[in-house]
Amino acid sequence: MNKIAVIADSSCDFTPERAKKAGFSVVPLNVTFEDGTMYRDGVDLTSAEFFQKLAASKQLPKTSQPTLEAWMDAFRQYEDYDDIIVITVSSKLSGTINGAGMARRMLREEGFRPHIHLVDSQTASAAQAAFALEAVRMAKEGKSAQEILTRLLYLQNHLAIYFIIDSLEYLRRGGRIGKVTALAGKLMGIKPVLSVLEGEATNVDKVRGMQAGLNKLVDGFLTHAVDLHHVIVISSCAPDRVKTISHMLQTHISDIEITTVEIGAVIGTYIGPGGVALVYEEKEARW
Repeated sequence: MNKIAVIADSSCDFTPERAKKAGFSVVPLNVTFEDGTMYRDGVDLTSAEFFQKLAASKQLPKTSQPTLEAWMDAFRQYEDYDDIIVITVSSKLSGTINGAGMARRMLREEGFRPHIHLVDSQTASAAQAAFALEAVRMAKEGKSAQEILTRLLYLQNHLAIYFIIDSLEYLRRGGRIGKVTALAGKLMGIKPVLSVLEGEATNVDKVRGMQAGLNKLVDGFLTHAVDLHHVIVISSCAPDRVKTISHMLQTHISDIEITTVEIGAVIGTYIGPGGVALVYEEKEARW
């Protein structure tokens, strides 16, 4: 049986410690604040610390992809493996996959033995982590690298993330607005319901008030999810909303397994505080 390693970048919002327990490793992106201090996402800065600093900052921090050296060091840890599957944040949101590709080319020139496979998740945050978790699960079952890659290709347009946020301002200021359009009626409490489609943030609905948004997320899960007994709940510094939506889900499915994930510094830069999301596999292709 081939030895298969799984690596993701830190846009997956799993800390290195949490990822290690789950069976994969994480290469951190970087966040630089207005005072010039750079932090490695999930390593030098926790989610709570990031949102505290964000609230105190006049300018949005800058994010940057992992260095070539960081990628090469990560790959070299698995030099005795047969295959390394690398799962990155959407290439439409970051150039991270390009850095991983360059590191792969340089190692090939050095005669690096393992086959390095790059997978563009076409999503972000814990939806990206879900790719890594699936790859780890299949590798433990003895599946081949090609079987795993085929499954991940399927998930590119079947794994869904739906989120509701307080404001589009962070997406706009961070230049990751994608296909999201401005909303009228801000003073009436209109909230955008967003998803990631074809690798970009996209409006899928709008609701009046956060509770209506949570209802929309839960209804979507109950209607479209392949597995009603497991869901990932993501939040950006919004513990009360996590409790609310978790209770709503448990009201419908008493034995549902809920995995909670806190958004880290990189994704948090573009989402801002107060966001909540659900991640699950859908029955039908999403595009």
